[in-house]
Amino acid sequence: MTCRVPPAAAFLFLLCFSHSAFAEAGRLRLGQMELAYDAHRWRAEASALSDVTLRPIGELARELDPVRLNAVPVEGPADCEGHARDALTGEIYEGAHATAVAVAGVDAVRLSAWTRCRNAMPHAVAICVAHEGLGYLFVVRQHSCQGGGNNLFSGIDPLAELLEGVRFVP
Repeated sequence: MTCRVPPAAAFLFLLCFSHSAFAEAGRLRLGQMELAYDAHRWRAEASALSDVTLRPIGELARELDPVRLNAVPVEGPADCEGHARDALTGEIYEGAHATAVAVAGVDAVRLSAWTRCRNAMPHAVAICVAHEGLGYLFVVRQHSCQGGGNNLFSGIDPLAELLEGVRFVP
């Protein structure tokens, strides 16, 4: 038995299949940091040359909040930690706790802080990695107690997926 597929249907099938199966990863570069990310899961929105917001798409948008990424001048790791602390200051967050981490093999600092909101809110996370005079700052946070947020009690690290795609290039 032979199955005949009209040429138009075959073309549409190949077009859809090739787009989903062979799509390239999204890439962005800030200074010497290159970030490869899944363009089907994240959308990059640049507001300046050194400031990008990565927004989760589709099902991921129900689990994670947007991530702000920017490059700031630093003289070393202490400056980087200061920028991370500044990113978590404001009306709703307090008492940021710092831990040492590595991003693409480079020492970094990770700060997390809980809100002072009476309702359940996700904690804020800021990671800063200093490399060659720039601090690369990844931040996930809410801006008010009314925001809700997505990463409440999921146990999902809001930055883990993106940090896996970081590398430093000359």
